[in-house]
Formats: sequence, C-alpha cells, structure tokens
Amino acid sequence: MPNKLNSWLKAFLSLNKSEQRGIIVLISIIFLIAIGNLLLPYFVISKSESDLLNYSTEIKSFLKGQKSIIDSVNIENLQNSGEIDEAIASQKIKPFGFDPNKLPIEAWKKMGFTDQQIRTIKNYEAKGGKFKRKEDLKKIYSISDVEYKIIEPYINIPSLYKSKKGKVIKKRNNPAKVIYKNIEINSANSTDLATSLGLSPWLAKRTISFRDILGGYVDKDQLKEVYGFNDSIFNSIEKYINIDTSAIVKIDINNIEFKELLKHPYFDYNTTKSLFNTRNKIGSFSSIDQLKLIDGVNDSTLNKVRDYLYFRPLKEQ
Repeated sequence: MPNKLNSWLKAFLSLNKSEQRGIIVLISIIFLIAIGNLLLPYFVISKSESDLLNYSTEIKSFLKGQKSIIDSVNIENLQNSGEIDEAIASQKIKPFGFDPNKLPIEAWKKMGFTDQQIRTIKNYEAKGGKFKRKEDLKKIYSISDVEYKIIEPYINIPSLYKSKKGKVIKKRNNPAKVIYKNIEINSANSTDLATSLGLSPWLAKRTISFRDILGGYVDKDQLKEVYGFNDSIFNSIEKYINIDTSAIVKIDINNIEFKELLKHPYFDYNTTKSLFNTRNKIGSFSSIDQLKLIDGVNDSTLNKVRDYLYFRPLKEQ
C-alpha cells in the first residue's frame, strides 16, 4: 500500500501545475457529491415521508371525528334511557318558552330532545293525551327528572276559562303600579326582585337561578341572557340595579372537575372537553391568555369567562 501511494504521488508530481489543479478540483467535486448524498436525507423529506405525515394527520383528524360521534351517540343513549346526568343535560337541552300541546317535531328537536323521545311524545298525543298542567310532562317516561327540571320554567300552558255561553276568555290581572327601588342584584332574593323591580315571580325566579349557575352577575347586560328578560324590561329597571362583584363565585380552573365546569352556562361540552385535554397536556393554566390555546375559545368567550376564573396551581395527586 505505501509503495502504491508513493507511486501515485510521483505520478501526480510529474504533472504540470494545470493538470495537478484539475485533479484536485475533480477530487473535491467527487468528495462534495459524496457528502451531499449522505446529508441530503436529513434536509429533504422524501415524498413517501411527506405522504406518511399527511396520512398521519388525516388519521388523527378522522379518529377525533369518530370520538366526537361516539360521544354524541353515548349521550343520546343515556338520554333515551333516562340516565343522563344534570351536567350534560344542562348543555344538551336548550329550552325556550313553549306549549307542549301539539308542539312541532322540529321545535322539540331544537330544544335538544332525541328522535326516540319525540316519538314517545307524539304517540301520547296520538292516543288522545293532552298536557293540561306542567306536571303532565312527567307522564312521558322518556323525559328524565333532570330534563324536566330544566324545561319546567319554560313550559307555558295557557289557562283558559269558559263562560256559560261557551266563549273562551283569558283571565286578566290588573298589574299594580311598581315603585322602583335600588337593589344589589347578587345578594337579592326573588321576592326582593319582584317588589323592588316589579319583575313577575317566574322571571324573578329565573333571574336568581341563572345567577346561581353563573356564580353571580358581573355586568348588567347579563340579565338579557335570562329567558324572558327582554329589552323593554331591562331598560325600565337598569338604573336601579347595582352589582357587587366581590360576591362572585370564582372557578378554580386548574382543579375543578369536568362535570362541575360543564354546569357553567359559558362552558359547553366541546369547550370543556378541549379545556381538559389542554390542561392535561400542559399541566396547569397560569393565565387567561393560555386559554387561547383551546379549540373553540375565542376572544368573545374569553371576555365572558375571565371574571369567573382564577389560576391556582394544580393540586398534587
């Protein structure tokens, strides 16, 4: 080997300068090409690798979609069997004022009831069944107690009275003149709201119920989220309402349980699920800005929930 190397060096030195430079350049090019071939796979993703990444993304998206479908089916099965719990029912059922007698199928669906539940209701009506009182809806075995509790304040069955001539007349009450008084909305009870603001008993009750679910009011405009609290009522009483935000019940976002958070009206099922997935990944939240990482949480949602959250370190397991 040394003899061959010596022979190669003698031959190389016997060449003129131009030939020597040419050989050196050629060897350098060959060396660079060899190095490039070795390093290229680290800098360039092959088509097969790129396809694999795309397939992986598609598979994850598909599995996520399937998981959402399975969750939806499971909730529907629980709902049909009457075993749905209050937390999930409060997110699933979205009531509005209604008379259950001959209510269209589309309206029942809009409130969040399943096809099976609606068929049971329609079969009851087809057999001559009528809803004369709110409690008559409890006869429908497919509607659970927790669902009835949610829709009960929204049931409106007209009270009609027949005269001797057979004419149908509605009972009328002459409302008493209201003397408005200032009131602190977070400490008042339903009687206070009725006497100081002139709210009807059912609206006063809903206002208190919504306050308890929220954890307290932080803004007067939140009263408009109470069903039946229209602009006319709000405008007539707005200046008499005071708000003490020190009474707000805060949510310990790093330690609250899934079902507890789901009860809050500003956290629907999908948002709650995404929040817990994110919390599990990062360990705990340290500021409101981190909630922007969560799917489905936009600036509007953040503005609504920020006054109800505080960030305590995650409890040690």
